[in-house]
Amino acid sequence: MIVYGDHKRTENAQRLRQAAIDMAESLDRMPHGIRRHAALVGLFISVSELVQALADVDFETSGIDVFSPRQQRGANLLVGLAAEVAKSWRNGFAIGGGIDPGPLRLLAGLDCQAEVLTGSAEGYAHYALYPESYLGAAQESGLDANTCVIGIRSIGLGLAAMVAAAIGAPAPFSVRPIGHPFRRHVNADQRSIAAWKDDPSARFAVVDEGPGLSGSSMHAVVAWLRELGVDTDRIHLFPSHSGAPGIEASPEARETWLRCPKHVATAFEHTFCESSKSPTLRDWVAEAVGSPELSLTELSGGEWRSVHYVDEKRWPASPRRAERRKFLASAGHDRWLVKFAGLGETGRRKKRAAEMLNEAGLGSQVVALCHGFLVERWIDGTTMDQAPLPRARMIAEMTRYLTWRALNLRTCEPGASLLALAEMAVSNSSEALGENCAAKLRGWLAKRTPVQVLQRVEIDGKLHPWEFLVCADGTVLKTDAVDHCRAHDLIGCQPIEWDIAGARVEYGLSDSDVTRLVEEMGLDVDNGHIDFFEPCYLAFQIGLWSTTAQSENGGEKTRLDETADRYKLRLIRFLDECQM
Repeated sequence: MIVYGDHKRTENAQRLRQAAIDMAESLDRMPHGIRRHAALVGLFISVSELVQALADVDFETSGIDVFSPRQQRGANLLVGLAAEVAKSWRNGFAIGGGIDPGPLRLLAGLDCQAEVLTGSAEGYAHYALYPESYLGAAQESGLDANTCVIGIRSIGLGLAAMVAAAIGAPAPFSVRPIGHPFRRHVNADQRSIAAWKDDPSARFAVVDEGPGLSGSSMHAVVAWLRELGVDTDRIHLFPSHSGAPGIEASPEARETWLRCPKHVATAFEHTFCESSKSPTLRDWVAEAVGSPELSLTELSGGEWRSVHYVDEKRWPASPRRAERRKFLASAGHDRWLVKFAGLGETGRRKKRAAEMLNEAGLGSQVVALCHGFLVERWIDGTTMDQAPLPRARMIAEMTRYLTWRALNLRTCEPGASLLALAEMAVSNSSEALGENCAAKLRGWLAKRTPVQVLQRVEIDGKLHPWEFLVCADGTVLKTDAVDHCRAHDLIGCQPIEWDIAGARVEYGLSDSDVTRLVEEMGLDVDNGHIDFFEPCYLAFQIGLWSTTAQSENGGEKTRLDETADRYKLRLIRFLDECQM
């Protein structure tokens, strides 16, 4: 099933460098505390994205990874910034003001004569992966300065700089494994590590956020080192979790995972734990809301349903493993939702959107952004699947909400093209419903692919009834409204017609209902796009829920399978009714 995607954008490297310089200069005016530390980590992440993108430009030009002078300068810059992050982290955020001028000189002198392809790293944006966790893993690894640190681009280059800074090793070399996602290989100049491979006392640290479904990226680097004569016991892995590679891993990749020493970057709550000098998440939130006596209750992994539903039998399905970390913060009668929104600019952008939603009366009050976690006032209300609105009221609320998004959340951010959406829809329908259905859908989409290019917006992407809350006074508010257009999936930002098609599916809207909604929006909405998006939306939902069900069991798997089946039946009905 096609579900996941990674949306990159083309940027001017000089503009990115200047933005990073401005961020660095803003630190001069910041006192010590969590806000300065978060800004420092945001600077590190932004520069990491720039440096890895420049390395990719070199790789595209030469076809091989070489530790060129520009890459050495970039790697040294990252190690310098990582050292600043480490200093702040080890001192419990008690350092204020600007940073060492050395990294700033390297940043100003970085060769940025290029257009680069860049984007937010998955771990920092979605999975509460904190670079500080790699400082802790490196400190406990037993490795020292006689270590060749190798980062796997994209995110692995910055994380490798964290490892190098923690153990006092030289700046890291980085590689970009290429080829089939499940069978990667490395094309790198062995001279870049020649001095290390011939020293039997030297060790190698391979750093990335994986392993994922196949573990092939880490395995590719290990295989390359083995080909150069490096013994396996000299190669240390720095992953972001202790689990084995996923279901697509080859026997060789599994052997690599078993044989190489591993140093796991632990979850953020272990990085910022009670025994460390750094304040914990509870401390960050307590300071933001002004309530020292604060408790946190985990709501991740679908546990939020226990708060909103009395009867577990009424729980909606939840893609638990893909959900963002979230907590319920309580202090007396006051409650807040604390949810991971992303580190650096990713989190700041979502905070701005959430504030706009609240100002429009569509979302909760935003209290703060605490180093990646968005803190909002808890909404007391009943999910709309448990308190359904009269049809006319529901359409009116949907019209108000989608009109606001279309007008206020326009964007130039990328999303899947119409061609990519069509290919996904055909592929998913083939796997779920068979080739006959897929062929019918392929023909239908080919005849109805819109020609016009529409304005993209930050779509909601998840208009299911349990995503709306009906408050005691009748007010309807949208929860979880800033994440889905930037999720780790194929869809991304799309024209507002995607959400209209989603509403048609989720609420069984008739043609007249959709006509009424579009007319009352008062915007230039394209009906051809709505029609085209409907089967694409259905096929994506089939892929999402079916894929999630594969990693579950028991009652949760049943809910997921039943949800996927509903979308399958709806797509079958669509194909039966469509005019070829």
